[in-house]
Amino acid sequence: MSRFRRVGAVHLRRPGMVGHAHPTIAFTTNEAARGRLKPQSLAARVGLGLIAMLAVLTPSVWGDETPTYERDIKPLFAKRCTVCHNQKKLNNLEISGGLALDTFEAVLAGTKDQKVIVPGRPLESELLKRLNEDDEDSRMPLLEKPLPMAQRDLVRHWIDAGAPRGIEVADAVATAKRPPRRIVRSLDLVLGVERTIPPKTEGFGKGGAMQVALKVGPLPAISALAFRGDGRQLAVGTHGEVLIWDLVDARPALVLNDVPGPVHALLFSRDGKRLAVGAGLPARTGSVQVYSVPDGTLIHDFVGHADVVFGLAFRPDGGQLASASFDQSVRLWNLATGKPDGVFTGHSDFVYDVAYTPDGHSLLSVSKDRTIKLIDTKTLKEKRTYSNHNEDVMALAVQPRGAKFVSSGLEPQLRWWGLDDEKPANRVGGHGGPVHQLAFSGNGKRLISAGGDSTVRLWDGASGTFERKLPGPSEWQYAVALSDDASLAAGGGWDGVVRVWDADTGKLRATLLQPPSPSPPTADWLVLTPNGYLHASPELHELVRWQIGGTDVDGTIPWSVFGREDEVAHQLQGKPVAEPTFPRPKPQ
Repeated sequence: MSRFRRVGAVHLRRPGMVGHAHPTIAFTTNEAARGRLKPQSLAARVGLGLIAMLAVLTPSVWGDETPTYERDIKPLFAKRCTVCHNQKKLNNLEISGGLALDTFEAVLAGTKDQKVIVPGRPLESELLKRLNEDDEDSRMPLLEKPLPMAQRDLVRHWIDAGAPRGIEVADAVATAKRPPRRIVRSLDLVLGVERTIPPKTEGFGKGGAMQVALKVGPLPAISALAFRGDGRQLAVGTHGEVLIWDLVDARPALVLNDVPGPVHALLFSRDGKRLAVGAGLPARTGSVQVYSVPDGTLIHDFVGHADVVFGLAFRPDGGQLASASFDQSVRLWNLATGKPDGVFTGHSDFVYDVAYTPDGHSLLSVSKDRTIKLIDTKTLKEKRTYSNHNEDVMALAVQPRGAKFVSSGLEPQLRWWGLDDEKPANRVGGHGGPVHQLAFSGNGKRLISAGGDSTVRLWDGASGTFERKLPGPSEWQYAVALSDDASLAAGGGWDGVVRVWDADTGKLRATLLQPPSPSPPTADWLVLTPNGYLHASPELHELVRWQIGGTDVDGTIPWSVFGREDEVAHQLQGKPVAEPTFPRPKPQ
């Protein structure tokens, strides 16, 4: 059985391990429980097959209480369906199929041709039929295992009760005087820190290694990362969402949750005022969106690709954007006029990545067809082909203000090229598996690589000499980024965890979590530093469990000692961090 599989449009390896653990992070269950994602088929174009995948979520237990749209059904739709099926995309039939599910009125209206639910008659409701369909090509979620019976029963019970709207969750909470419902997740995520609690420390049990555990798994894979030039902000892409972290305030600054499908490419403009997002739905459509920063306004929503967008590049002067897609094309977009500037179709298979040369006159693109193309940006004619790879070329980075570029892919060697080279000027080994992404720092000082061998590696940006492997990852890494000054590095992958390192020392600064939130556009989040300081959103604050020496302890004292927003911020900024102050022992 191949060790490679495709999730959405990302090559992934199944670790082939059960109950695997790591001192920094572990899922305490069989990893096969994470579920399986497959590329969508052309059946997605037929009827309600355009409904996007519903998240595998466990709803609140409703018991004898009648489910309502606002309280029970809307959160279920919000995680996957409304990324595509919302009012903004209603007229884009390639994405929404003419169906919106983000409001009660839209669900009742259905499509122009038919209703998707018939209140009081679940067996006549097309939506429920698709959830229970035996045929994998027709069943929702598309080409996936069926939703858990409890979730299908929830939808059926809601329709059978007449599909009541109910009242908004915030009002319902105030009326009933009870805490808001939250999505119950089944897997424990355990995060270790570099701290051992001495024996007999009050409030910390018998002492021992400290860990933080919370039921937020499985987390969606981290599929894209990008630093804003000054390193203050880090954009993180997962399925249907981009979260922009403020690394000075140690909390999210902006959530973008209207992205169709998995996010595969993120890129800040050189001035930091725009963020480009590449995504899409396999075999259906590619998405190229440009947002203003910091307000998150959608500036451009470019349409043209027929498959997922996997790579993006801003022209050095910021006036043009290039996108690489699995539809075998590279497209150029004029950011002044908002119109296409042309398309290059010289590849014979998926195009994984694209980058401008420093003068902006040429583009480089890499492909599954094992070639690298040099393209004239004015004529969109091929200037030359570099063909030294024997397997997919998946990763590309161009040296800023230099004349070199680096390529890699299923063959893990990093090939260093000059633009006029017939063959690589240098080959550097190090990774033990595919290289999914390469990125230079803005000053060209460093290069970073994400590997299928579960490592993130740093290289000298001029010579290609290996610098160091960054600590922490235990799962495949798909995305990496460097700040412009090469002082900060970030990596993420299969485990759904983002790590931020000091690139000069190789030391971990913080671990970032962003589990799917039950109430978009809000975000659940957590930041944990290696020395144990923790900062989290209120929802995750309630889920945190402190484990000392492998045993849960009451969280009151650990939170009072380690729940320090100020120290988390200091750690992320590279400032000195104070030692924790523990309670004094009670007199005997």
